[in-house]
Amino acid sequence: MLRLVLKVVSFLFLFTSLVSSLNSDGLSLLALKAAVESDPTRCLESWSESDATPCHWLGIGCTRKRVTSIFLPNKGLTGYIPSELGLLDSLTRLSLAQNNFSKLIPYHLFNATNLVYIDLSHNSLSGSVPPQIKSLKNLTHLDLSSNSLNGSLPESLVELKSLRGTLNLSFNKFSGEIPASYGEFPVMISLDLRHNNLTGKVPQVGSLVNQGPTAFTGNPNLCGFPLGNLCPEAQNPRAILNPEENPENPKGLTPVFYDGNGDKHKEKIGSVAAPLISGVSAVIGGVSVLVWLVRRKWKTGEDKMGKEKKREEVEEEGQNGKFMMVDEGFALELEDLLRASAYVVGKGRSGIVYKVVAGRGSGTLGSTVVAVRRLSEGDAPLKFKEFEAEVEAIGRVNHPNIVRLRAYYYANDEKLLVTDFIRNGSLYAALH
Repeated sequence: MLRLVLKVVSFLFLFTSLVSSLNSDGLSLLALKAAVESDPTRCLESWSESDATPCHWLGIGCTRKRVTSIFLPNKGLTGYIPSELGLLDSLTRLSLAQNNFSKLIPYHLFNATNLVYIDLSHNSLSGSVPPQIKSLKNLTHLDLSSNSLNGSLPESLVELKSLRGTLNLSFNKFSGEIPASYGEFPVMISLDLRHNNLTGKVPQVGSLVNQGPTAFTGNPNLCGFPLGNLCPEAQNPRAILNPEENPENPKGLTPVFYDGNGDKHKEKIGSVAAPLISGVSAVIGGVSVLVWLVRRKWKTGEDKMGKEKKREEVEEEGQNGKFMMVDEGFALELEDLLRASAYVVGKGRSGIVYKVVAGRGSGTLGSTVVAVRRLSEGDAPLKFKEFEAEVEAIGRVNHPNIVRLRAYYYANDEKLLVTDFIRNGSLYAALH
């Protein structure tokens, strides 16, 4: 009996000494390891309770022996996010993207109030976003996209006054209306609410007015500017399209990139059909004068038909839309612009200017940023040939102080100019 007691005491002593050798941050990380059911890449094998510090563990970053970052994206991890991560009071960056974490986001996670960057995208998280997230006063980047989060859009996010980068809630199951308080977000936040179950009208307040259509597409029951589908209460579309009556909505609400259902407009250039000319049957025994008259009449009809065909071709180009490159070195096609992210950066009498990011996102390698000016024609809309001639004349201008025209798009109801994007602000901002 005495020997058994001694063995138990010695085991407890050994266990206590092993556990106590690891600091508190390491113990919190071991809770994450315990919550992982599957680790196909064995990225957590180096996480051992016998270490004095977790700072050399894979995916862990430290400053002054305190854990400041957890970076484990795309590791194939299956499990859940434990509440113990909220005990990491020096944690600033958390990335568990592209794994298979499920269940709820623990509200204790937001006890780590020094978090600046959170990326939990492309997992299987469910439930609502805990309101305790508002305690993260230093948070600048939040990506919860591609999960199964539901409920209404969390208004507590508006209290995150440090948000400056990304707020991505796309590809979830959020429902209800967009809170008007979301207009309080800074204009330069990359807001993404695509592909949810949102309903109602996009609030025309604050920074929401400056968001492009790509922030809201994929919500079939969402309506209003900058989407193309008008809300049911809009009985008189002309009143909405009149910039004098509604200065926040310049004439023509919808950028050409998306229609009301999020579908893309495609280039359709009228095909040129050669007129079918009937042969003149030889009349046996006819008089030569009669043949001459028939041929003369046929030629007159052919000329008339050719002019009508040419006119129809130009009109069809204007109706279906035509996208043309002015600069041969411009690599983007119309489809690239259709898939791009866009938001409003300026408005004026000549129309709305969108910043369009084509590629993998703003500020990332491989993305192309251009400015797209959506023209407001006023009372004198230009015909296709007139528009084409003027734009090509502008395209021939080459001056270091004039922004370079790259491409243009013409349709009867849409006219776009694609130019380089000048990153250093507007002329107005520089002068004032």
